[in-house]
Order: sequence, then C-alpha cells, then structure tokens
Amino acid sequence: MKLTHFLNIRSYMKKILILATVFFNVIFIVAQTLNGTYKSGTDSLHFSNDYVTFRISGFGGLSSAQVGEGTYEIVDNYMIVHTNEYSGMKSNYQDLPGSKNDTCVVKVVSINNYPVQGILIESKNKSGKTISAGVTGSDGKVLFTDNDKCTKIGASAMGYNSIEFDFNAGNDYLVRLADNDVIEEKTAVFRFNEIDDETLSIILLTDNFNSDKKREAELNKLEKRARKKNLLDKRFKKEFEPFDNFY
Repeated sequence: MKLTHFLNIRSYMKKILILATVFFNVIFIVAQTLNGTYKSGTDSLHFSNDYVTFRISGFGGLSSAQVGEGTYEIVDNYMIVHTNEYSGMKSNYQDLPGSKNDTCVVKVVSINNYPVQGILIESKNKSGKTISAGVTGSDGKVLFTDNDKCTKIGASAMGYNSIEFDFNAGNDYLVRLADNDVIEEKTAVFRFNEIDDETLSIILLTDNFNSDKKREAELNKLEKRARKKNLLDKRFKKEFEPFDNFY
C-alpha cells in the first residue's frame, strides 16, 4: 500500500509539473505577442498577433522614412521582422512610345503626377553596372542616348521608394515615385524594449539582416555598431480606440 501510495503521489506531482510548464509557456507566448497600434508623431507600429506593419523615420536619414510589414519574433531585447511584399503605396512605371529612335526619355513624377527634381536615373548593363546616369531637372526628365548595352533602368533618391525595371529599345518611360523607403523580402532588426503596457522603445539596427550566420553573434555586432553611432531610441505610445458611452 505504501509503495502504491508513493507512486500515486509521484504521478500526481508529474501532472502538476507538466501543467505548470504549459501554463508558464502560455504566459511567455502571450507576453511576446503584441496587439494594437503604437505611434510616435507620424511614425507607427501596428501589431496584429504575430504580424507587424511599421513606418519609422530618423534612422535611415534626417527626412527619410522606412516602411514594411511581416511576421515578427522577439528575442531578448530585439524584434526581428521577416518582411513580406509591401502592400502599401510603391513606385511604378509605364512604357511610352519612344519620341526619338536614338534617345530614351525617362520622366519622373510624384504619385500626384507632379514632376520630381533631383532623382538619380541610371541605365545599367546585364551585369548591373552603370552605363550612364543623370539627375532629373525641374521637368522631371533625363535623356539617354548610349543604349546599345542597356538592359535595365533604375530610379532612386533618399526619401523615395527606389525602382528598377527592364529597358526595351524604342520606349520612353514614365516613372511614378512613391514616398518612403520600402523594406520588403528582407529581415529587419530593431532593438526593442517594452517600457510599460502603453510604451515601446525601438531603434532600427538594420534593414537587411543576414539570418544565415550565427544569430546571437550578428545581433551583438549590430548592438556594438549602434552604440558607436550613438543612435537614439524612438518611443511609441499605444493608441486606444475611442468608445461611445450609452446611457
């Protein structure tokens, strides 16, 4: 009887231990999953279960903003975002009939169709090397004449979503540049701190993390680099949806 009683108690304690382990694991998972929208001025982080959409500025340049979306995981003091194709506004282009046989005209406009000045336009060969380059003037245009080896055209500038597309001889091109630098199909890493239930603190450490290497060592390198640059964190406050009182 004593042996049976001992075995029953042992079995009971094992069940309690298993239940406790499951309980604390659930608590840990819940703690690592955020929901809702956090804002800092015009910047925002929107969490929905294991998915985040972000717009952040001040890390890539003084006036540039970076946007993206994807699944995320929180590892120690880092938030690692595996970005998908961005579903928001992106740059696009349109083929136009060529105005001259020996010339390609690239015109750059904003999403609202206004000419954009100061955009770098490059013609590239099949190896990706630049053949020629120009910067758009007040009319938003750049002209290329050396097009025999050209296979692609790229348009880029800080604060805009860069674009690159195939070149076809005999065409001109109209490029519509969207605001913001789009991060997609890459892994972004943020230093992350949940200060309280309503406040998050983040620093963008990289928008192109190499996940093939040893993760912990690479994260430590990013941390040291951020400290050398003396990067300042950005604080986001949770927004609560207004509700109506019914009397």
